[in-house]
Amino acid sequence: MSDMDPIVTGQDAPHAAPSMGMVRLAGIAKTFHGKDGRTVAALAGIDLDIPQGGITAIVGPSGAGKSSLLRAVNLLERPDTGTVIVGGRDLTALDEESLRQARQSIGMIFQHFNLLANRTVSGNVALSLELAGWPAARIAPRVAELLDLVGLTDKATQYPAALSGGQKQRVGIARALAPNPQLLLCDEATSALDPETTRSILALIRRINRDLGLTVLLITHEMAVVREVADQVVVLEAGRIIEQGPVAQVFAHPRHPTTRRFLLGETGTELPPHLAARLSPTPFAGGAMLVRLHAVGALAASPLLSDLGAVGIGARLVAGRVQPLGDQPFAGLVAALTGETAAIEAAIQQLRAHGAEIEVLGHVATDAVAAG
Repeated sequence: MSDMDPIVTGQDAPHAAPSMGMVRLAGIAKTFHGKDGRTVAALAGIDLDIPQGGITAIVGPSGAGKSSLLRAVNLLERPDTGTVIVGGRDLTALDEESLRQARQSIGMIFQHFNLLANRTVSGNVALSLELAGWPAARIAPRVAELLDLVGLTDKATQYPAALSGGQKQRVGIARALAPNPQLLLCDEATSALDPETTRSILALIRRINRDLGLTVLLITHEMAVVREVADQVVVLEAGRIIEQGPVAQVFAHPRHPTTRRFLLGETGTELPPHLAARLSPTPFAGGAMLVRLHAVGALAASPLLSDLGAVGIGARLVAGRVQPLGDQPFAGLVAALTGETAAIEAAIQQLRAHGAEIEVLGHVATDAVAAG
C-alpha cells in the first residue's frame, strides 16, 4: 500500500474534531531519586494542552524530560503532582482497573519496537486485542486490515528477526492502532532508523493522522522530524516548557536560545567557524554585515537576496537553504550585506515588516567572506 493511499479502517475508528483538546496536563511534576542520594526534577510544573486531531512534537536536549512527559500522559510514569486529562477523563483519578481500560484509547510506538520475538507479525499485532478481550472472530480481520494499512500483508507469518528496522516499526504502528485509540504516543519512533526509512515512517504517521483524525504526540531530538511531520512543537529544557507554538511560527521566530541552537543545524544557518572567529560587533570600513534570516511562505520563496540589489545593497549567501516546512517553503539563510549602513538597516526593517526574522550577527571584512 502506498503512503499516499487513503486509509480504510474498521467502523470503530474515531474521527476526531480538530478544534477540541485531546490532552490537558496541569501542574505535572516528577522527581527521581538516584542511588547517590541526589534528586533530579525530570518535570517541574508542566502545563500543556494538546489539540485534538493534530501532531504535536516534544523536542529538547537529552535530559530535558521528554520521555518522562510522554510516559506521564498514559501514566506509565505516574507524576508526583498534577493532573492528566485525556479525552475528557482525569486519568490520575482512576483506579487501576479503570486506568487499564482507559489506556486502550492510547496507543504507543516505541523507539526499539518492543516486539515479541516468539510471535509472528500477525501475533504481535493481535496481542493488544487479545489482552483487551476482543473475540477471536474479530481479531483476525482487524489484524489483516492493519497489516494492509502499514504495507505488511506479505509479512504476516514472519517473525521479527526476519524484518528490517522500518518493517518492525510498521508492526509497532499496527499494534498501537489495533484497538482504535484516540491518541497515539510516539517515543523517538524514528531515531533507530536510517533517513530514508525515517521519511517513510513519518509519512505513514502523517497519513494516519490525516485520514483518521488521530491525535499524535511524539518526542524527538531532531528538528528535521518536527519540520517534516508536526503541526505544533513544544520545546523542553530541564523539565520545563521554554517555548511552544505552531511549527512555522517557532521555526521562523524562535525566541529562546535553546530553540535557536536546535534550529541552527536543521536550517543550515550556523555561522562558518572562519567567519565566527573574525566577527566584530561594530561596523568598519570595507566590512560586511552578517545577518541570519528566517522566513516562511511566499517571502521564503521570493528572491530575497537578489531583490536587495535593486536598492543598492550587495548580498552574498554564506550559509543556509530553502526547504519545505509542512506545505509551505521555509528559508533559513546567513547573508553578508554590503552598502550604505542606512540602506541596509532600512532593508532589514522592510523585510521584518513582511514577516522575516532577522538577527544581526556582526561585521566581518569582505575578504573573509570571499575566502569562504
